[in-house]
Amino acid sequence: MDLLSTPKSELIRIIYEQQDRIASLEVQIIELRSRLTDQSSKDKTNPPSWVKPNVKTKPRKERKKREHGYTRKLDIPTKRVFHSFDKCPNCNGHLGKPVVAYTRQIIDIPVTPVEVTEHVIYKRWCFTCKKQVKPRIILSHQVLGKQRIGVRLMSIIAILKEVCRQPIAVIQKYLEMIHGLSLSEGELVRLLHKTADKGKPSYSRILKNIRASPCLHADETGGRENGRNGYWWSFNTNRAHFMLYRKTRGKTVVEEVLGDDFEGVLSTDFYAAYNTYCGFHQRCWVHYLRDIHQLKEQYPDDKNLLLWANKIELLYRQAKAYPGPNPSLPEGLKQEERIIKQREFEGRLRTVCLPWVKTDTPMSTLAARAISFLSEMFVFVRFEGIPSDNNTAERVLRHTVVSRKISGGTRSIKGSATKAILSSLFGTWRLQGKNPFTQCQLLLAGVSGV
Repeated sequence: MDLLSTPKSELIRIIYEQQDRIASLEVQIIELRSRLTDQSSKDKTNPPSWVKPNVKTKPRKERKKREHGYTRKLDIPTKRVFHSFDKCPNCNGHLGKPVVAYTRQIIDIPVTPVEVTEHVIYKRWCFTCKKQVKPRIILSHQVLGKQRIGVRLMSIIAILKEVCRQPIAVIQKYLEMIHGLSLSEGELVRLLHKTADKGKPSYSRILKNIRASPCLHADETGGRENGRNGYWWSFNTNRAHFMLYRKTRGKTVVEEVLGDDFEGVLSTDFYAAYNTYCGFHQRCWVHYLRDIHQLKEQYPDDKNLLLWANKIELLYRQAKAYPGPNPSLPEGLKQEERIIKQREFEGRLRTVCLPWVKTDTPMSTLAARAISFLSEMFVFVRFEGIPSDNNTAERVLRHTVVSRKISGGTRSIKGSATKAILSSLFGTWRLQGKNPFTQCQLLLAGVSGV
């Protein structure tokens, strides 16, 4: 093409065509680069089957700032040893007033043999009264009854068994190796029975307290007694824990514990034995959402299931986010608003679940469960301070589950009763933030009350 002889209008047309062409090519270049980037990232996120996937590391939590920096606070010394020269080590000259250069602490536990105190009581003849007299000593704060083991040692044995979950044989070896005390397994068991017998009044008070509580959490787990299967039942509030062992997992245990006095909110999972309670009942949302999550993992391609699950989770989050009525309202209007809100959430849950009941879909069973327990799903909205889950019971019962795995169970009816009483006492002290060693000594000395 001869540009010199080409008209000006034609040149302008060619320039515009070339600009359009350049713009089109730039778009294609951007698309190709994005494809390459996506392919490389896909190769990184989806490595071959023989390559182990990267482990996701949790973000490191920032350390909580302390008032006096990050150095460990020194403990209060129980003993001080002073180190100082009397004369100069270089020239043997006179030294001035000592000034502290630095201190160093060593923390250790004294290992001492068992202390055996023998009380010798003398009798003497009174020439005036014409009879023998002897002092009457009171040792109730040191020993239980006429036995030889003191309350401090009994408390340590109970803590090793119940708090530290140690078997009887391990407790026996510990006392013999560290303190030089030889006790038979039978005597150790007898001491635990004695401690439990002393705690029976407190055990009864715990039962009375949980029946009077506004909210009660309940759960159960398997157990064994003399090789036969049974169940540990746990009932707890924020400050009390009541345990008992029964051979049945039926509703009779729930009726036995709750009695006719309990009028609060019972928080449980969806186990049928708790259906016997006719009062206010909050079912655990964590259990329900966990079952939904497992269902989604089982049917990952079911769009209806995913849509239904998202609606349920959204409804639960909205119920949890409910701030409550205006604090300036009278109590009667506050309660009325909470009841209206509860009915509103129940209606929305019914709308979401009812179409899937009795259908050939994966969520049919869980939808029917929500309809069956509809009046027990949003009780936490109606009453302030009621949790929507039963995690408290799960956490309290975990100690018993671990103990069962270590020991394997009890060997007699009395052993199960002793285990139930000690678990209730130490569990209650743990919830109340009390020192179990101190509380057990006070219990054995007859000055403790739960």
